[in-house]
Amino acid sequence: MKFAALMGCASLIAFTLLRLVLTTLLATPVAERPLADIAAAFGLGALRDMAVAALFGLSFLAFLNMRARWKSRFGRALPLTLLTLALFLIVFSAVAEVFFWNEFDSRLNGIALYYLMFPREVIGNLQESFNVALYMPMVAAAAIGIALALRMRLRRAVDAVPAKRLRLREYAGAAALAIASVFTLHTASGDVSANREINQLAENGWSTFVAAGLSNDQEYDGIYPTMNEKEAIEIARSLVAQDNTTFIDQTDARSLRRWVENGQNPKKLNIVIVTNESFGSKFVGALDSSKRPSLTPALDKLSGEGLFLTNIYASGDRTVRGLEATETAFAPIPGISTARRPESEGMYSLPFLLKSFGYRAAVLYGGRAVFDNMGNYWKGIGFDPVWDQADIRHESFTTAWGVSDEDLYTEALSRMDEMSAEQKPFLLTMMTVSNHRPYRFPQTHVKWSDDLKARENSAHYADWAYGDFIERARKHAWFDDTVFVFVADHSEKINGAAQVPLQDMRIPVIIYAPRHIAPKRIDTLGAQIDLIPTLLGELGFSYVNPFFGKDLRRIPPDGGWISAAHNFSIAFGRPGHVAVLEPDAPSKGYSFEAGLTPLVPETANAETLKQAIALTQTAHHMFYAHQYHMAQNDEWPAYIPNQNTPAQKPALDQITRP
Repeated sequence: MKFAALMGCASLIAFTLLRLVLTTLLATPVAERPLADIAAAFGLGALRDMAVAALFGLSFLAFLNMRARWKSRFGRALPLTLLTLALFLIVFSAVAEVFFWNEFDSRLNGIALYYLMFPREVIGNLQESFNVALYMPMVAAAAIGIALALRMRLRRAVDAVPAKRLRLREYAGAAALAIASVFTLHTASGDVSANREINQLAENGWSTFVAAGLSNDQEYDGIYPTMNEKEAIEIARSLVAQDNTTFIDQTDARSLRRWVENGQNPKKLNIVIVTNESFGSKFVGALDSSKRPSLTPALDKLSGEGLFLTNIYASGDRTVRGLEATETAFAPIPGISTARRPESEGMYSLPFLLKSFGYRAAVLYGGRAVFDNMGNYWKGIGFDPVWDQADIRHESFTTAWGVSDEDLYTEALSRMDEMSAEQKPFLLTMMTVSNHRPYRFPQTHVKWSDDLKARENSAHYADWAYGDFIERARKHAWFDDTVFVFVADHSEKINGAAQVPLQDMRIPVIIYAPRHIAPKRIDTLGAQIDLIPTLLGELGFSYVNPFFGKDLRRIPPDGGWISAAHNFSIAFGRPGHVAVLEPDAPSKGYSFEAGLTPLVPETANAETLKQAIALTQTAHHMFYAHQYHMAQNDEWPAYIPNQNTPAQKPALDQITRP
């Protein structure tokens, strides 16, 4: 019993030291960290740590009560071996949490859990990003040293055989302590501060990691604020309505399907969408970067030659969340992206829509499509074929995440030559990987600069590679009939005090087709989900639109809105204000300015909060009711307006329902 208590105390000390280290990594300026909030974080954190430490100690107690089975030579060595492994796990997890916080500004969460499912990428990334040869022996040495220091105490604990009465008392005490610990972890919830980072500081990484594994992303009602269904649908429709749209379903139907009238002569250009890894506005000279010379001379030039959307915010901080937005225009819902949920198969998407206009739709990914379920997701929303790293047909520079951007573009040019020979327009979506840790790239054309951070070096390279891709594309016959879209999946590291730190989520969007699209700059506030409607509007497509996004060309300068997710929080924003929905907690409000200005807490605006609830509730209900999905025959819903007249309220017999 004493040894189990000792191990619980050792765990508690480790947790406390870790919290002290994480305090030094807070991105929030010291002047903006109320001492009372920090003290409360340590107080509540200590309570949570004690509960987890007690469970650790109980596991050792259970282990010691198996002593009767340790009579063999192997059995005699087993306790010390297992103690060493347990200590290694405790020390390793503490070190890992420091690196995780430095990257994600958070305790261990669903991201850590999902990464464990893909050890090849994760282990390779760690090996290429950090000096594993230095850190791992240090962790192992610490674990072995502590184990050897405790070996005599462990031996005495193993050799001691308590009386049956004492053993029963141990069991009863252990059971009571286990119940108390679980109860504490369940009830010691809530925030200690308006600052998200300080609230994360109060958490225990082991408990947040386990909670991520036990969470159910299908649950919404009863956890988040809700409203009358009919009113929610009405508000959601008002958010996507435009001067050229007509809703085609009955008013009480959970549907946003509307006819979009853009004329009868669409430009059926080839569409190439490059989704660039982690390329936030902080890197872009034409947006928020103050670096001189600019890190992004290629994007700066193209932004002045195409349709430049300057005020776009990513749907989240994960690649799959960005793919969800740019390929299905679906509003973010709490938890993991729909791209990781099996119910995503058959969702309304850009590939399915363009196929109804005679397009071919393919995707080319620089990494392995098995990662984060991306391959299954792409196939499920209409991409065929799905090419990944294994399909790249030339020797390439690679990292743990895949091939370099320039190698990806080389393969893309070859594939585009082949697709153009089929005499039908094509959609090709690409996903790059170079602007991701370990930030390694071929230095044939772009040299590493010691004057730049690693992340800045890789962003500078990614900019060059995209500019070089456009220049190489000019030499191909299909160039004049192709529109190129540059968009980021998300920004770089997300941090800050706000529950959803929007100041770190602005991204560039450039739509470029010099023979077809005149240079223009749109500063209207917009979301990543607005890409598809804006692109199709610019190309003159009239179609049935089920998407949550808007055509920003038709939105007044002050009429835009955004929706973004960070873990289980959902932010909905209008110019000047953001409301954030929280699970089992009061909603929050923040003042909001475009750019890098951090959000400042304020009372949630009632109207904005109402719109946030309506949009998120409608999206969640729609997704799980399979109401954002294609018909079983994979045909896009059709509507034929009266000939030679503007779009109008259609008769029900004019609607083709899935």
